[in-house]
Amino acid sequence: MTDRSVGAEQFGRFLIAIFDEWVRRDVGTVFVQTFDVALGSWLGQHNLCVVSPTCGNSLALEHNGDLYSCDHFVEPEHLLGNIKDKPMAEMVASDKQRKFGCAKFETLPRYCRRCDVLFACYGDCPRNRFIATPDGEPGLNYLCAGYKLFYRHIDKPMKAMASLLRQGRYADEIMEDRGLNEGPPVRS
Repeated sequence: MTDRSVGAEQFGRFLIAIFDEWVRRDVGTVFVQTFDVALGSWLGQHNLCVVSPTCGNSLALEHNGDLYSCDHFVEPEHLLGNIKDKPMAEMVASDKQRKFGCAKFETLPRYCRRCDVLFACYGDCPRNRFIATPDGEPGLNYLCAGYKLFYRHIDKPMKAMASLLRQGRYADEIMEDRGLNEGPPVRS
């Protein structure tokens, strides 16, 4: 953290402001990864490692052939091996990599496990879990307060878009229904 780092709630308010504009005007024409991934969570799909219950599918292969468990953890303790010495498939399927991936959920603090928006974030990326929960348990994501604000705010429109998609319709139809988003439809 530095004095230039964004605050958690500040980050959440930023996401909310952008989302509110997007859900009124831009669904289906402007694709914002955070919103697309969130919609996946409301559909029960976890389309990005940071919001999945487990991780370990975004490995990092260095120029020298070293393979690491994750592109966010290119550190000696997460080195799986070198592709010159071992087949990549073997390293990806290793117990070490499986344990790395499962640790994402297993190391969540109780505070997270009881959270009403757990399904949407699963504690985000472990690299950002460096503060304590309100009761002092380590391992809370630095941006947790902001994510909670954001995910709670988008719950109603996300449920509506998920319902549209389950019916074989298009998510952008949310822009036509004043009751499903926060502002007047402004579809062009």
